[in-house]
Amino acid sequence: MCGKVRTETIKRLARDIYDRFSTQFNTDFNNNKQILEKISKTSSKHFRNRIAGYITRIVAIEQKKEQLESSKSYNI
Repeated sequence: MCGKVRTETIKRLARDIYDRFSTQFNTDFNNNKQILEKISKTSSKHFRNRIAGYITRIVAIEQKKEQLESSKSYNI
């Protein structure tokens, strides 16, 4: 089983938006979708949802990195 592949356009836009508004996003997809609806002028629901999903993934990865770094510094 394979997941759906995201295009570079989706990834690039999601990273740019996340870099600008990183404090507003979290791991809740619906919250990220609503924030994205407010800050972007995307008319396509499908496109907005794809970006929101990737931003949710970026936030989850960032949180895991922070958690690993804090546990490594705690063990030293």
